[in-house]
Amino acid sequence: MANWLPTSPDPDLDEFRTTLRDFALSELGPDYRRWQSEPFPRERILELGQLGVFGMLAPPELGGSLGAGGGYVALGVAAEELSRGDFNVSYFLQLQAIGAGLFEAGEPEVRDRWVPSIVRGEALASFALTEPGVGSDAAAITTRAVRDSGDWIISGEKASITFAGNADVCAVFARSAGPGASGISLFCVPLDLPGVSRQAVPSSTAHLTQRGSIFFDDVRIPGDHLVGAEGGAFKAAMAAFDFNRAIIGLACVGAAQQSLDETIEYVKQRETFGQTLATREGVSFQLAEHLAHIHAARLLAYETLGLADRGQRHVTEAAMTKWLGPKFSVEAIHACIILHGWTGFGEDLPLTQRMNDVMGLEVGDGTPEIMKAVIAREALGVMSHR
Repeated sequence: MANWLPTSPDPDLDEFRTTLRDFALSELGPDYRRWQSEPFPRERILELGQLGVFGMLAPPELGGSLGAGGGYVALGVAAEELSRGDFNVSYFLQLQAIGAGLFEAGEPEVRDRWVPSIVRGEALASFALTEPGVGSDAAAITTRAVRDSGDWIISGEKASITFAGNADVCAVFARSAGPGASGISLFCVPLDLPGVSRQAVPSSTAHLTQRGSIFFDDVRIPGDHLVGAEGGAFKAAMAAFDFNRAIIGLACVGAAQQSLDETIEYVKQRETFGQTLATREGVSFQLAEHLAHIHAARLLAYETLGLADRGQRHVTEAAMTKWLGPKFSVEAIHACIILHGWTGFGEDLPLTQRMNDVMGLEVGDGTPEIMKAVIAREALGVMSHR
Protein backbone atom coordinates (compact mmCIF):
# COMPACT_ATOMS: atom_id res chain seq x y z
CA MET A 1 0.00 0.00 0.00
CA ALA A 2 1.32 3.45 -0.88
CA ASN A 3 2.49 5.66 1.94
CA TRP A 4 0.65 8.90 2.48
CA LEU A 5 2.14 12.18 3.59
CA PRO A 6 0.36 15.54 4.07
CA THR A 7 2.75 17.28 1.68
CA SER A 8 3.54 17.27 -2.00
CA PRO A 9 5.71 14.33 -3.12
CA ASP A 10 9.18 14.69 -1.65
CA PRO A 11 11.86 12.46 -3.21
CA ASP A 12 14.25 13.17 -0.33
CA LEU A 13 11.66 12.09 2.24
CA ASP A 14 10.86 8.97 0.20
CA GLU A 15 14.56 8.13 0.08
CA PHE A 16 14.81 8.74 3.82
CA ARG A 17 11.89 6.37 4.39
CA THR A 18 13.48 3.66 2.25
CA THR A 19 16.85 4.02 3.96
CA LEU A 20 15.32 3.73 7.41
CA ARG A 21 13.16 0.76 6.47
CA ASP A 22 16.16 -1.11 5.10
CA PHE A 23 18.14 -0.29 8.25
CA ALA A 24 15.26 -1.33 10.50
CA LEU A 25 14.73 -4.71 8.87
CA SER A 26 18.38 -5.62 8.34
CA GLU A 27 20.02 -4.12 11.46
CA LEU A 28 17.36 -3.66 14.14
CA GLY A 29 14.98 -6.54 13.49
CA PRO A 30 17.37 -9.43 14.11
CA ASP A 31 18.24 -8.08 17.58
CA TYR A 32 14.72 -7.09 18.66
CA ARG A 33 14.39 -9.86 21.24
CA ARG A 34 18.00 -9.53 22.36
CA TRP A 35 17.43 -6.32 24.31
CA GLN A 36 14.89 -8.04 26.54
CA SER A 37 17.84 -9.48 28.45
CA GLU A 38 20.85 -7.32 27.48
CA PRO A 39 21.50 -3.57 27.76
CA PHE A 40 20.95 -1.64 24.56
CA PRO A 41 24.45 -0.65 23.36
CA ARG A 42 25.45 2.99 23.26
CA GLU A 43 27.13 2.29 19.93
CA ARG A 44 23.71 1.64 18.40
CA ILE A 45 22.42 4.98 19.77
CA LEU A 46 25.38 6.72 18.12
CA GLU A 47 24.54 4.89 14.89
CA LEU A 48 20.99 6.21 15.04
CA GLY A 49 22.39 9.69 15.61
CA GLN A 50 24.50 9.33 12.47
CA LEU A 51 21.34 8.48 10.53
CA GLY A 52 20.03 11.93 11.50
CA VAL A 53 16.89 10.74 13.24
CA PHE A 54 17.52 12.66 16.48
CA GLY A 55 17.89 16.09 14.89
CA MET A 56 14.51 16.60 13.24
CA LEU A 57 13.41 19.32 15.67
CA ALA A 58 16.79 21.02 16.17
CA PRO A 59 18.17 23.80 13.93
CA PRO A 60 21.17 23.18 11.66
CA GLU A 61 23.43 25.43 13.74
CA LEU A 62 23.01 22.96 16.62
CA GLY A 63 23.53 19.91 14.44
CA GLY A 64 19.89 19.33 13.54
CA SER A 65 17.93 19.32 10.31
CA LEU A 66 14.88 21.43 11.15
CA GLY A 67 13.90 23.33 8.01
CA ALA A 68 16.40 21.36 5.93
CA GLY A 69 14.58 18.07 5.55
CA GLY A 70 13.56 17.81 9.17
CA GLY A 71 10.39 18.61 11.03
CA TYR A 72 7.51 16.74 12.62
CA VAL A 73 6.46 14.78 9.53
CA ALA A 74 10.04 13.56 8.99
CA LEU A 75 10.23 12.52 12.63
CA GLY A 76 7.00 10.56 12.11
CA VAL A 77 8.50 8.78 9.11
CA ALA A 78 11.48 7.78 11.27
CA ALA A 79 9.23 6.48 14.03
CA GLU A 80 7.08 4.43 11.66
CA GLU A 81 9.93 2.88 9.74
CA LEU A 82 12.33 2.09 12.58
CA SER A 83 9.49 0.50 14.55
CA ARG A 84 9.14 -2.10 11.82
CA GLY A 85 12.44 -3.54 13.01
CA ASP A 86 12.44 -2.75 16.73
CA PHE A 87 9.41 -1.02 18.16
CA ASN A 88 11.26 0.08 21.30
CA VAL A 89 13.82 2.12 19.35
CA SER A 90 11.00 4.63 18.90
CA TYR A 91 11.50 5.65 22.53
CA PHE A 92 14.92 7.03 21.62
CA LEU A 93 13.35 9.08 18.84
CA GLN A 94 10.71 10.47 21.16
CA LEU A 95 12.96 11.43 24.07
CA GLN A 96 15.87 12.73 22.00
CA ALA A 97 13.55 14.89 19.89
CA ILE A 98 11.74 16.24 22.94
CA GLY A 99 14.98 16.87 24.83
CA ALA A 100 16.64 18.69 21.93
CA GLY A 101 13.50 20.74 21.32
CA LEU A 102 13.13 21.78 24.97
CA PHE A 103 16.79 22.55 25.63
CA GLU A 104 17.05 24.70 22.51
CA ALA A 105 15.10 27.30 24.50
CA GLY A 106 17.72 27.25 27.25
CA GLU A 107 20.61 29.56 27.99
CA PRO A 108 23.80 29.02 25.94
CA GLU A 109 25.32 26.88 28.69
CA VAL A 110 22.41 24.44 28.30
CA ARG A 111 21.64 24.85 24.60
CA ASP A 112 25.19 24.60 23.27
CA ARG A 113 26.27 21.91 25.72
CA TRP A 114 23.38 19.49 25.36
CA VAL A 115 21.47 19.93 22.10
CA PRO A 116 24.32 18.92 19.72
CA SER A 117 25.23 15.97 21.95
CA ILE A 118 21.61 14.78 22.02
CA VAL A 119 21.30 15.14 18.24
CA ARG A 120 24.46 13.11 17.67
CA GLY A 121 23.35 10.40 20.08
CA GLU A 122 26.28 11.08 22.41
CA ALA A 123 23.99 12.09 25.29
CA LEU A 124 20.74 10.36 26.18
CA ALA A 125 17.92 12.62 27.35
CA SER A 126 14.94 11.90 29.58
CA PHE A 127 11.74 13.80 30.38
CA ALA A 128 10.71 13.93 34.04
CA LEU A 129 7.18 15.12 34.66
CA THR A 130 5.28 12.18 36.18
CA GLU A 131 5.47 11.60 39.94
CA PRO A 132 4.15 8.94 42.31
CA GLY A 133 0.42 9.56 42.40
CA VAL A 134 0.66 12.30 39.77
CA GLY A 135 0.25 11.13 36.20
CA SER A 136 -2.24 12.74 33.85
CA ASP A 137 -2.94 15.51 36.40
CA ALA A 138 0.47 16.98 35.63
CA ALA A 139 -0.30 20.39 37.13
CA ALA A 140 -0.34 18.76 40.58
CA ILE A 141 3.38 17.89 40.72
CA THR A 142 5.16 18.44 44.02
CA THR A 143 8.88 18.29 43.14
CA ARG A 144 10.31 21.59 44.35
CA ALA A 145 12.87 24.02 42.93
CA VAL A 146 14.10 26.69 45.36
CA ARG A 147 16.49 29.56 44.64
CA ASP A 148 19.71 29.60 46.65
CA SER A 149 22.47 32.17 46.06
CA GLY A 150 21.87 32.27 42.33
CA ASP A 151 21.53 28.50 42.02
CA TRP A 152 18.50 26.23 42.14
CA ILE A 153 18.00 23.40 44.62
CA ILE A 154 15.73 20.62 43.36
CA SER A 155 14.08 18.06 45.62
CA GLY A 156 11.52 15.37 44.87
CA GLU A 157 10.83 12.10 43.13
CA LYS A 158 9.88 11.43 39.53
CA ALA A 159 8.30 8.10 38.61
CA SER A 160 7.73 6.03 35.48
CA ILE A 161 10.47 7.93 33.67
CA THR A 162 11.76 6.52 30.39
CA PHE A 163 15.56 6.06 30.52
CA ALA A 164 15.60 6.68 34.26
CA GLY A 165 18.32 4.06 34.54
CA ASN A 166 20.64 5.23 31.78
CA ALA A 167 19.97 8.85 30.74
CA ASP A 168 22.72 11.47 30.92
CA VAL A 169 20.55 14.55 31.26
CA CYS A 170 16.95 15.18 32.22
CA ALA A 171 14.32 17.81 31.50
CA VAL A 172 12.90 18.15 35.01
CA PHE A 173 9.59 19.84 35.72
CA ALA A 174 9.48 21.26 39.24
CA ARG A 175 7.35 23.67 41.23
CA SER A 176 9.20 26.95 41.72
CA ALA A 177 6.23 29.09 42.72
CA GLY A 178 2.63 28.68 43.83
CA PRO A 179 0.06 25.98 43.08
CA GLY A 180 -1.26 25.01 39.67
CA ALA A 181 0.27 25.03 36.22
CA SER A 182 1.62 28.58 36.49
CA GLY A 183 3.98 27.56 39.29
CA ILE A 184 5.85 24.93 37.25
CA SER A 185 9.27 25.58 35.72
CA LEU A 186 11.59 23.50 33.54
CA PHE A 187 15.19 22.73 34.46
CA CYS A 188 18.07 21.00 32.73
CA VAL A 189 19.58 18.57 35.23
CA PRO A 190 22.68 16.52 34.39
CA LEU A 191 22.14 13.17 36.08
CA ASP A 192 25.69 12.75 37.34
CA LEU A 193 25.26 15.52 39.93
CA PRO A 194 25.47 14.86 43.68
CA GLY A 195 22.05 14.11 45.15
CA VAL A 196 20.69 12.33 42.07
CA SER A 197 19.82 8.66 42.41
CA ARG A 198 17.70 6.39 40.28
CA GLN A 199 16.09 3.00 40.16
CA ALA A 200 14.97 1.13 37.07
CA VAL A 201 11.82 -0.90 37.62
CA PRO A 202 11.53 -4.40 36.08
CA SER A 203 8.91 -4.53 33.34
CA SER A 204 7.40 -7.22 31.13
CA THR A 205 8.03 -5.08 28.03
CA ALA A 206 10.47 -2.50 26.64
CA HIS A 207 13.43 -3.44 28.82
CA LEU A 208 15.75 -1.19 26.87
CA THR A 209 13.88 1.90 28.08
CA GLN A 210 15.19 1.46 31.65
CA ARG A 211 11.94 2.97 32.91
CA GLY A 212 11.88 3.81 36.60
CA SER A 213 12.26 6.51 39.26
CA ILE A 214 14.68 9.41 39.59
CA PHE A 215 15.24 10.90 43.05
CA PHE A 216 16.48 14.46 43.60
CA ASP A 217 17.85 15.04 47.09
CA ASP A 218 18.72 18.75 47.31
CA VAL A 219 20.36 18.69 43.88
CA ARG A 220 22.12 21.98 43.16
CA ILE A 221 22.16 23.26 39.59
CA PRO A 222 23.38 26.63 38.23
CA GLY A 223 20.85 29.40 37.79
CA ASP A 224 21.25 29.32 34.01
CA HIS A 225 19.90 25.76 33.95
CA LEU A 226 16.37 27.13 34.21
CA VAL A 227 14.97 26.57 30.70
CA GLY A 228 12.66 29.27 29.42
CA ALA A 229 10.72 31.62 31.66
CA GLU A 230 10.08 30.72 35.27
CA GLY A 231 6.54 29.37 35.60
CA GLY A 232 6.22 28.80 31.85
CA ALA A 233 7.03 25.09 31.65
CA PHE A 234 3.55 23.57 31.71
CA LYS A 235 2.71 24.89 28.24
CA ALA A 236 5.98 23.45 26.87
CA ALA A 237 5.18 20.07 28.40
CA MET A 238 1.71 19.98 26.87
CA ALA A 239 3.08 21.00 23.45
CA ALA A 240 5.59 18.13 23.62
CA PHE A 241 2.80 15.72 24.50
CA ASP A 242 0.72 16.82 21.52
CA PHE A 243 3.21 16.11 18.75
CA ASN A 244 4.64 13.08 20.54
CA ARG A 245 1.22 11.43 20.67
CA ALA A 246 1.32 11.30 16.88
CA ILE A 247 4.86 9.90 16.97
CA ILE A 248 3.63 7.17 19.31
CA GLY A 249 0.74 6.45 16.95
CA LEU A 250 3.10 6.03 14.02
CA ALA A 251 5.49 3.81 15.98
CA CYS A 252 2.55 1.53 16.72
CA VAL A 253 1.43 1.67 13.10
CA GLY A 254 4.91 0.69 11.92
CA ALA A 255 4.98 -2.41 14.12
CA ALA A 256 1.45 -3.36 13.09
CA GLN A 257 2.07 -2.81 9.38
CA GLN A 258 5.17 -4.98 9.48
CA SER A 259 3.17 -7.69 11.25
CA LEU A 260 0.48 -7.48 8.60
CA ASP A 261 3.03 -7.60 5.78
CA GLU A 262 4.60 -10.71 7.28
CA THR A 263 1.21 -12.33 7.81
CA ILE A 264 0.11 -11.61 4.25
CA GLU A 265 3.16 -13.47 2.97
CA TYR A 266 2.46 -16.31 5.37
CA VAL A 267 -1.18 -16.85 4.39
CA LYS A 268 -0.23 -16.78 0.69
CA GLN A 269 2.05 -19.76 1.33
CA ARG A 270 0.26 -21.75 4.05
CA GLU A 271 -2.06 -24.42 2.66
CA THR A 272 -4.92 -26.21 4.39
CA PHE A 273 -7.24 -28.69 2.69
CA GLY A 274 -5.58 -28.03 -0.63
CA GLN A 275 -5.95 -24.25 -0.62
CA THR A 276 -3.88 -21.38 0.71
CA LEU A 277 -5.22 -19.46 3.70
CA ALA A 278 -5.26 -16.36 1.52
CA THR A 279 -8.17 -17.78 -0.50
CA ARG A 280 -10.41 -18.07 2.56
CA GLU A 281 -12.65 -15.13 3.32
CA GLY A 282 -12.39 -15.74 7.05
CA VAL A 283 -8.69 -14.91 6.72
CA SER A 284 -8.62 -12.35 3.91
CA PHE A 285 -11.47 -10.27 5.35
CA GLN A 286 -9.67 -10.02 8.70
CA LEU A 287 -6.55 -8.73 6.98
CA ALA A 288 -8.60 -6.28 4.92
CA GLU A 289 -10.21 -4.88 8.06
CA HIS A 290 -6.92 -4.37 9.87
CA LEU A 291 -5.21 -2.91 6.82
CA ALA A 292 -7.97 -0.31 6.64
CA HIS A 293 -7.73 0.49 10.36
CA ILE A 294 -3.95 0.87 10.25
CA HIS A 295 -4.09 3.04 7.16
CA ALA A 296 -6.68 5.30 8.82
CA ALA A 297 -4.49 5.63 11.93
CA ARG A 298 -1.50 6.48 9.71
CA LEU A 299 -3.43 9.21 7.87
CA LEU A 300 -4.58 10.75 11.14
CA ALA A 301 -1.04 10.74 12.56
CA TYR A 302 0.47 12.45 9.53
CA GLU A 303 -2.37 14.96 9.47
CA THR A 304 -1.48 15.79 13.08
CA LEU A 305 2.22 16.21 12.28
CA GLY A 306 1.44 18.23 9.18
CA LEU A 307 -0.52 20.65 11.37
CA ALA A 308 2.41 20.80 13.78
CA ASP A 309 4.82 21.59 10.94
CA ARG A 310 2.55 24.46 9.88
CA GLY A 311 2.33 25.79 13.43
CA GLN A 312 -1.39 25.03 13.69
CA ARG A 313 -3.26 23.70 16.69
CA HIS A 314 -3.44 19.89 16.75
CA VAL A 315 -4.59 18.93 20.24
CA THR A 316 -7.68 17.00 19.11
CA GLU A 317 -5.95 15.20 16.27
CA ALA A 318 -3.05 14.22 18.55
CA ALA A 319 -5.41 12.74 21.14
CA MET A 320 -7.33 10.85 18.45
CA THR A 321 -4.08 9.45 17.08
CA LYS A 322 -2.82 8.42 20.51
CA TRP A 323 -6.08 6.56 21.20
CA LEU A 324 -6.59 4.89 17.83
CA GLY A 325 -2.99 4.18 16.82
CA PRO A 326 -2.16 1.80 19.71
CA LYS A 327 -5.70 0.38 19.79
CA PHE A 328 -5.84 -0.55 16.11
CA SER A 329 -2.24 -1.78 16.20
CA VAL A 330 -2.76 -4.11 19.15
CA GLU A 331 -5.87 -5.52 17.49
CA ALA A 332 -4.04 -6.02 14.18
CA ILE A 333 -1.02 -7.74 15.72
CA HIS A 334 -3.27 -9.96 17.83
CA ALA A 335 -5.08 -11.06 14.66
CA CYS A 336 -1.72 -11.79 13.01
CA ILE A 337 -0.77 -14.03 15.92
CA ILE A 338 -4.01 -15.99 15.62
CA LEU A 339 -3.69 -16.31 11.85
CA HIS A 340 -0.26 -17.90 12.30
CA GLY A 341 -1.72 -20.50 14.63
CA TRP A 342 0.55 -21.83 17.37
CA THR A 343 3.64 -20.59 15.56
CA GLY A 344 2.40 -17.03 16.16
CA PHE A 345 3.06 -17.46 19.88
CA GLY A 346 6.55 -18.86 19.39
CA GLU A 347 9.77 -17.00 20.12
CA ASP A 348 10.91 -17.57 16.55
CA LEU A 349 8.49 -14.84 15.47
CA PRO A 350 8.38 -11.28 16.88
CA LEU A 351 4.60 -11.04 16.98
CA THR A 352 3.91 -11.55 20.69
CA GLN A 353 6.71 -9.21 21.71
CA ARG A 354 5.40 -6.57 19.32
CA MET A 355 1.89 -6.87 20.74
CA ASN A 356 3.10 -6.57 24.34
CA ASP A 357 5.35 -3.62 23.54
CA VAL A 358 2.67 -1.76 21.60
CA MET A 359 0.17 -2.43 24.37
CA GLY A 360 2.49 -0.57 26.76
CA LEU A 361 1.91 2.61 24.79
CA GLU A 362 -1.82 2.35 25.18
CA VAL A 363 -0.92 3.72 28.62
CA GLY A 364 2.25 5.78 28.08
CA ASP A 365 1.67 9.50 27.41
CA GLY A 366 -1.99 9.17 28.38
CA THR A 367 -4.47 6.33 28.67
CA PRO A 368 -7.37 5.89 26.21
CA GLU A 369 -9.69 7.45 28.78
CA ILE A 370 -7.52 10.55 29.04
CA MET A 371 -7.38 10.83 25.26
CA LYS A 372 -11.17 10.64 25.05
CA ALA A 373 -11.42 13.29 27.76
CA VAL A 374 -9.15 15.59 25.72
CA ILE A 375 -11.19 15.02 22.57
CA ALA A 376 -14.44 15.70 24.45
CA ARG A 377 -13.03 18.80 26.13
CA GLU A 378 -11.91 20.24 22.79
CA ALA A 379 -15.25 19.45 21.13
CA LEU A 380 -17.58 20.41 23.97
CA GLY A 381 -15.58 23.03 25.79
CA VAL A 382 -15.81 21.20 29.12
CA MET A 383 -13.89 18.48 30.90
CA SER A 384 -15.83 15.28 30.35
CA HIS A 385 -15.37 14.10 33.95
CA ARG A 386 -16.74 17.28 35.55
